[in-house]
Amino acid sequence: MSFIAELSERMPQRVHAPGTPEYEAGATVFIGQGTPDAVVRPTSAAEVGEAVRAAVTAGVPLSVRSGGHGSDPVSGGVVIDLGELAHVEVGEGGLVHVGGGAHWGGVADALAPHALGITSGDTRDVGVGGLALGGGAGWLVRLHGLTIDILTEVELVTADGSVLTVDADSHPELFWALRGGGGNFGVATRFTFRAAPVDGLVGGHVLFDQSDLPSVLRAWRDVMVDAPDELNSTLAVMPPLMPEMPAGPMLQVALLGSEAELRRLLEPLLSLPSVTAVALAPVDYPDLLEEAPPGMPPFVMVADGGFVPELTDEALDAFARTVEGELPTMLIMRALGGAFSRVPSDATPIAYRDSVALAVATTLLPADADAAQVAAAKVPLESTVEFTRGVYSNFSHEHDDQVLARVFPPETLERLRRVKAQYDPGDVFRATHHIAP
Repeated sequence: MSFIAELSERMPQRVHAPGTPEYEAGATVFIGQGTPDAVVRPTSAAEVGEAVRAAVTAGVPLSVRSGGHGSDPVSGGVVIDLGELAHVEVGEGGLVHVGGGAHWGGVADALAPHALGITSGDTRDVGVGGLALGGGAGWLVRLHGLTIDILTEVELVTADGSVLTVDADSHPELFWALRGGGGNFGVATRFTFRAAPVDGLVGGHVLFDQSDLPSVLRAWRDVMVDAPDELNSTLAVMPPLMPEMPAGPMLQVALLGSEAELRRLLEPLLSLPSVTAVALAPVDYPDLLEEAPPGMPPFVMVADGGFVPELTDEALDAFARTVEGELPTMLIMRALGGAFSRVPSDATPIAYRDSVALAVATTLLPADADAAQVAAAKVPLESTVEFTRGVYSNFSHEHDDQVLARVFPPETLERLRRVKAQYDPGDVFRATHHIAP
């Protein structure tokens, strides 16, 4: 009897073969369609443990899918799709229990009646699991910190199928590793976060034409350098991809405060002659999360960037040059500081806490781009490296050892390897950014 047939007997109605809707959903990730041998959709942590034990015993590779944004398409083996574990329960004291297969849009909707929010992904369909394990530099990062900074507990299925409750007191070193070390240590089936009040948000966007990007970048820097923690902003420079996504600089903002205060803080940007549209108003937290862009064709993403210690004119000019070429390239610059920087750099695997921004330039190539085209696309992006430190794993589309060494400082990576050797010595869980024991 084949492994898939045996697993189907052990877990009836949970194992899905090619050609079924459950298989197609579990095999598909943001950048394409995979071809695993089967997709397993457990409905509990115990069932996740059963699937893990079966795969390990049979020596079959396994992968885990929460939202599918940061994963590569899987070829062969088994995908554990956490889509059935999507519950959101709001408890006392702002504690929120979220299933490992939930999406941030569902979390925001569940919290809205309670006027609570969790700093999270930018789009509604981003999965909770991958983003949270990788750090979580989302909306309100300056006000509430990273997603991992408000994480209080994780339910984790380990390589032997055990279900652990992991927090600062129980398995503390594993808890440290899970807050930024990715999916290298097990399957996170439930997260507990401490949400915060978000009643009284104002936000929206400001659009600019493409006539003077350097001035927009400098004005954004000057606004954010002395901004209160309550002001969060991302400056995105978009290429002409689709009619519903205007090309050029776009400022996205959210302030816990009044619209008058927001306009006062943004005045250096609002007064620029390149402004083409302003939309600022009171907003509910769920409305900050965007819908995923519609049906983009398959593509290859080539990206570079990282944490920015200082937004000098020279650094801003280097970032501006990344979008001047003929290839469609987007530049995303997220303001940090505030609560993000009040966490010690060794408190989680996410270091570089004194950074003022996170900057990433991403070039989109056709899905059939060859190695030479990819190498050529990297050249204009590499000019920004001297102005950044490290790499934010959730924004990195390359996963080799050189990239891993940029994601984590040497002492952090060594500590992560020690945790890996304790909890997954057989290297069962090979996350996108793979940490070997």
